[in-house]
Amino acid sequence: MNQQAQPSSSLAHISIGWILLSMLLLALLAALTPLIPSYIAGIPAWIAAALLLRQQQRNQLIQSVILLAAGTTGLIIGLLNGADQRYLFKAIEANQLVVAMLISVSFLRIVATSNIRNNEQLPTGRKAMLNTLFGGHLIAAVINISSVMIVADRLNTRHPLTPLQGLTLLRAFSNGAIWSPFFASMGVVLISAPGAQLSTLIIFSLPTALIGLLLSSWQIARHPDAANTPGYPMHFKALWMPLSLAFMVIIAHQCWPTLSVITLVTLISILFVLVFLSIKHRHNGGRLLKQHIYTGLPKVGNEVTLFLAAAVMAAGVAALLDSLQIRLAPEHFTAPEACLTLLALVGLAMIGMHPVTTAVLAGSILMPSVSDPNLLGMTLLLSWSIGVGVSPFSGVQLSLQSRYGVSALTLMKLNRYYSPAMLCVGFTMIWLYATIAGVS
Repeated sequence: MNQQAQPSSSLAHISIGWILLSMLLLALLAALTPLIPSYIAGIPAWIAAALLLRQQQRNQLIQSVILLAAGTTGLIIGLLNGADQRYLFKAIEANQLVVAMLISVSFLRIVATSNIRNNEQLPTGRKAMLNTLFGGHLIAAVINISSVMIVADRLNTRHPLTPLQGLTLLRAFSNGAIWSPFFASMGVVLISAPGAQLSTLIIFSLPTALIGLLLSSWQIARHPDAANTPGYPMHFKALWMPLSLAFMVIIAHQCWPTLSVITLVTLISILFVLVFLSIKHRHNGGRLLKQHIYTGLPKVGNEVTLFLAAAVMAAGVAALLDSLQIRLAPEHFTAPEACLTLLALVGLAMIGMHPVTTAVLAGSILMPSVSDPNLLGMTLLLSWSIGVGVSPFSGVQLSLQSRYGVSALTLMKLNRYYSPAMLCVGFTMIWLYATIAGVS
């Protein structure tokens, strides 16, 4: 029985991989040309999500089902009460630009893993841990949560991952969500806060990320186990890719300002991988690509399903509020409202709400009151980063807990001062931007 089931399972994974790849290509076509409407690109994602249902993590599956049910109910009531049909097409679009970016960026793992030397001696001590923090942050800024798995697998080779190593990887990853254009957080925020400018968000977000990393480095260096804890060997081979990609995105954004940053990141990521394979792996590049399509793409299933469900929920809420003429947003969205929003979204993250859900929902509710979308964008990025870093229910923390045995309670204890400190930093940045931009 099991032997017969295996080919079926492999065939399902292969199908999912090719379906998601077709979704990526359709999303790029829709973004770059008028050949197809954007909602067409969302259809393959829905097909893949249906095939992925069986392998969903239980907690994310429950959340996705709840979001889908709530969004569908809102859409039905809204459409029956005369809401515009554009909300239906918005649901079918399914955050396809962000999902396409997620799929494209996942291919960068091929490049990242090709630079790993498993027989290399692991450095030990405070300097090694700080190098792991800052170097891991640069890697995470491009390949997202894959970086945590790559570095953690290497550190976990001979000895179980320690709480200090887990904390280092968690902080390296979570601070990337504030500023990196390669993170899903930036993609969701640029869609949820239409009109927000990448350059402005990065100018205010990078100092915030740096403060988070400096606070983390101070805590890590003072930890009693730091002197004897192995770190990840950071060198040019590990860091050239994120630095090169960040430079390319910045240059491309200056050359083609009309193209969305999400589209540029998606296109540059996949082209970068293709060029790398054609130069470095001429003979087995095709095999590496197929391997990622067959095994790598199905692994983004949890995120894909959650993005789709969040899109339906956002469209449903917008259709319902529009049809009933209900306004939940405050009269104005200024610094005090932004700080309260940040606090509320981090609180929702602490009880298990995924940041894509809260960001999309907050954007759909608050946008009617927003005079400066950069302020809303900053608030959503801060809530995503802080929430992912401190919530025991975030995807990266659940991975550290389940895959590497890092205690959730231990991480919460290590975050007990960091959480309020980063909230204060977030409040300060919000007020600083509001003052400079004259948002009142």
